[in-house]
Amino acid sequence: MAKKSSVTGPIRAAGAVVLRSAPSEPEVALVYRERYDDWTLPKGKLKAGELACEAAAREVAEETGLAIRLGVPLDRAHYRVRLKGGGKADKVVDYWVATVTDQTLRPPDGEISAVVWLGVSEASDRLTYRHDRAVLEQAVAQPPTLPFVVLRHAKAVKRSDWKPGDEHTRPLTPYGKRQAARLRGLLAAYGIDDVRSSPWLRCLRTVVPYADVDGADITVEPDLTEHAAKQHPVRHRRTWQRLRDEAVRDQVPTVVCGHRPALPTALEVLGIAPRKVRTAEALVVHLDADGCTVAQEWHRPD
Repeated sequence: MAKKSSVTGPIRAAGAVVLRSAPSEPEVALVYRERYDDWTLPKGKLKAGELACEAAAREVAEETGLAIRLGVPLDRAHYRVRLKGGGKADKVVDYWVATVTDQTLRPPDGEISAVVWLGVSEASDRLTYRHDRAVLEQAVAQPPTLPFVVLRHAKAVKRSDWKPGDEHTRPLTPYGKRQAARLRGLLAAYGIDDVRSSPWLRCLRTVVPYADVDGADITVEPDLTEHAAKQHPVRHRRTWQRLRDEAVRDQVPTVVCGHRPALPTALEVLGIAPRKVRTAEALVVHLDADGCTVAQEWHRPD
């Protein structure tokens, strides 16, 4: 008798509705899997310790060859799947709208037999599963948006353990350095091109790992420090407003790294309800052409 697979909790997966412009209607990327004889949206299981947004970008690249930038998050899909060893399990798939940054399709192999671009109407008819059609319909209804990321710096050495009066040089802990390294995949998933930061060391060191890999310059914003937020609150608020407005005007995906005491101002400027922001936690806000928040996400690497 075949041994049944043991699954604790639902199987987690992530994917994206990858759209591109076309003369008559938007086109969407679909994949055909000969093993299952199905047409579906590109998606796949999360790796250990991987954020769903990271997995979505990675799986799309692996299954289609397309490099993407994630946009607005879409509804989760919940359904039952058969396991290789017998039995069934719940599966939960997180989806995002995505735009293409590199349109080179991958050649077919044993897992993915074909990758095609189809108009949305034809794609909806071609898709095998009802939940895929529902997610596609939701994706097409979303307005164009731009990701703007508010990031709290990674874990730093305690104030009480650092040099009095030298707050701006307080460094990251070893755990904080690991957090900073883990942020690379998160920021890459949203195609961040512009990196802004408080000049204090713990903020700079939080974004350096991503900037080094991406080749982006870090622009220092002196009015984002804790001191500036306390001593010059009006100027501090205007800085957050300016950064939001510049990102939307220039259509450049942006991350801004700051300090916990200063982040309530950022949330207020973006129309986000107040909440505690943990170390290395990222608020991803999706802004429309007027700079208004269409959707928001909170992510934090393990």
